[in-house]
Amino acid sequence: MNQIRLKTGEELTVRRAREEDARRVIDYINLVAGETDYLSFGENEFEVTEERERELIKRFQQSENSFMLLAELNDTIAGLLTLECGNRPRLMHRGEFGLTVSRVFWGKGIGRVLIEEMLSLAKASDVTRIGLQVRIDNERAIKLYSDLGFRVEGRLKRFMRIRGEYFDFLQMGIDL
Repeated sequence: MNQIRLKTGEELTVRRAREEDARRVIDYINLVAGETDYLSFGENEFEVTEERERELIKRFQQSENSFMLLAELNDTIAGLLTLECGNRPRLMHRGEFGLTVSRVFWGKGIGRVLIEEMLSLAKASDVTRIGLQVRIDNERAIKLYSDLGFRVEGRLKRFMRIRGEYFDFLQMGIDL
């Protein structure tokens, strides 16, 4: 668990998710799903039971190279990051991450803190390659990823469809 002082002066706690966080994680994901269309799921589309979420968190806890990180402000989940890496020997060195920050906490540097923590943990776990996909019009996220060393590696055409409209995504990656 890390305590980090944000640029706002607030104290942020970053830690790995625990099984007892399952209900809070589900509630958080359902909240952020309704705040933006940049995610792979929308409002009321995250249909995971508490038992299933507990199993998922347990799997992350038991993994050598994958994890789920929570960022908390005043006991409220403000952000969540998952890094999922391969479990076969030829793929264990690489992973893909996903990041969310609740809208009320945007602009505080929480996304940056979570990514920096992920990069540190990944290096310590012998992960040498991390990728992500980001919607091409999500300029704030693309800038953040670029500032942290991620580079555009390709364009994924018609990657997502929302209410009949297609959106391209960028594939970005970093070598550690």
